[in-house]
Amino acid sequence: MLLEPGIDGPRLGFVAKAGNWLGGVGMPGTSLRRISAIARRDVTILSVSAQHIETVALADGETWRHIASNIVNHFDNLGLLLHANVHRDNVVRILITLRRLHDFNDGATEFPLTQADLAEMAGLSRNSANRVVRVLVEDGLIETGYGWIRILDPSRLSARLVRAHLPDWIDVHRQPVEA
Repeated sequence: MLLEPGIDGPRLGFVAKAGNWLGGVGMPGTSLRRISAIARRDVTILSVSAQHIETVALADGETWRHIASNIVNHFDNLGLLLHANVHRDNVVRILITLRRLHDFNDGATEFPLTQADLAEMAGLSRNSANRVVRVLVEDGLIETGYGWIRILDPSRLSARLVRAHLPDWIDVHRQPVEA
């Protein structure tokens, strides 16, 4: 999903996997909004009208709670994205970006993205991101290959963020909403 943050131009904001929820684009106010969903692979996009959601909600009272939970998760993701894009240390920017990918993809550790994609997500040049990736590979935190990146040890990645004085960001987990 590309974000239009302003004068810097579009940034890659989220790498989704099959079945991911893109978000409540028009929710909760039912006003129309525009987003850019750009896929590098074949995808199917389902658009559900507010009227249909309201009909489903009449039959299942939990519907709005689940939609609200998804929206909150997107705000959590946005908070991490913004933090990564303003941090001065390029290593921390990449670490936060990797942590976002891990946390918001249900604990996945391997991602079909290039180093250029990672650079775009962290708001860095490709050369700056490549230097950081080399350091993280040498430190044994990640592996890379053609078109993929794998986090080898998410707990070590979190420990690096703690050492970078970012303890608030290490325990971001998608918590199930209790009834």
